[in-house]
Amino acid sequence: MAQLVVIATLTAFFSTINAHGVVTQITAGGQQYPGYHPSQAWQQPAPDLAGWSTPQNTDLGPIEPPKYTYPDIICHVGATPGKTHVTVAAGDTVTLQWSSWPESHHGPVIDYLARCDNGDCTTVDKSQLRFRKIAEAGLLDGGAHPPPGYWAADQLREENATWRVTIPPCLAPGSYVLRHEIIALHGAFEQGKAQNYPQCVNLRVTGGGDGGGVGMLEGGVEGTGLYADTDPGILVGIYNPLPGYVVPGPKIWRCGGGNGSGATGMGMGVGMNGTSTGGTSTSGNGMSTNGNRMWTTRRGRMRRSG
Repeated sequence: MAQLVVIATLTAFFSTINAHGVVTQITAGGQQYPGYHPSQAWQQPAPDLAGWSTPQNTDLGPIEPPKYTYPDIICHVGATPGKTHVTVAAGDTVTLQWSSWPESHHGPVIDYLARCDNGDCTTVDKSQLRFRKIAEAGLLDGGAHPPPGYWAADQLREENATWRVTIPPCLAPGSYVLRHEIIALHGAFEQGKAQNYPQCVNLRVTGGGDGGGVGMLEGGVEGTGLYADTDPGILVGIYNPLPGYVVPGPKIWRCGGGNGSGATGMGMGVGMNGTSTGGTSTSGNGMSTNGNRMWTTRRGRMRRSG
């Protein structure tokens, strides 16, 4: 009888784990690195991971707006730094593999970087990290789909729960924390009901350069100051037709200047699978510009046309 109880408990536990998801693998430079999975909480000794561990997050639940000023919004519940790092060259791509993502959880995907000033992200105090947004993607179909529309999180789910983000080519070599996040908006019509799912990974960036100081990633916003519960990209009813959507958080940090340093500035760039670096977006005509690239809606997806 006791054995059956244990089996039932574990079955329920892992069913819950599969409901949302976590980043379980990171790929860069042709190398694969392990992320964190709650099943590793019982491993002794604990494995050395590049992904930050969240053993308190046993149900893989979200961080909601009432907790935006709490440390858990930085890298999720009780997150502790990874004990190793992912090596990636500036300008290269990091691929993040989620364990799963539910179909009902529509919303943006956002990526941030914070420099570890002591050169060692494995011991960093997360409350001291200052984040710069490097990529964002929100509503991708420009209003071509009926509500709730086609979102970055939908694309992630359809592409085997993977997402790719390009490290800025000018970024100075060093140690950084990549903060990768999905915000689910299915309940966001009610204040305090958006759902944030942040995941953090240690990076060691090579190549690049300081670009006369341009690539030093100075300034930034602390994790507890990224969002407010009344931001237009947080408090939004996606089951009504949207005239537009503003991805929440600070402006995108770009090589060459024009970077937003405060949480009040909003970037609106959308692009294919996490490569957005800014630009403008409209929901009415199904078109988006991202630097010199243009994407048009075909059968509900964003396609490159130039």
